[in-house]
Amino acid sequence: MVVMARTRTWDDFYAEATARYTPEQRAFAEVYRAELRLGMDLITLRELRGLTQMQLSELSGVPQGQISRIECAVGVNPTQKTLLKLARALDADLRIVPRDA
Repeated sequence: MVVMARTRTWDDFYAEATARYTPEQRAFAEVYRAELRLGMDLITLRELRGLTQMQLSELSGVPQGQISRIECAVGVNPTQKTLLKLARALDADLRIVPRDA
């Protein structure tokens, strides 16, 4: 009989790691997790559209370096205006949805 080990997911790792955090650390981690998710979603949509960061920059008017920082979640807090420009250039909607959606 072959028993397959369950593969740990990012959510498993995150839950285990944050279980040891203080409430303040957990709040910081949630903000960073949201930034990572935004960056990953932006990369995914940009690549689905067949665009490079430079091409998206030209279409949106958002500097390529800022797109890179958003995608990498590195020290950036994009404004609503920036996110709307990127969404428009990617023919996408910008929305806020419940976490369980």
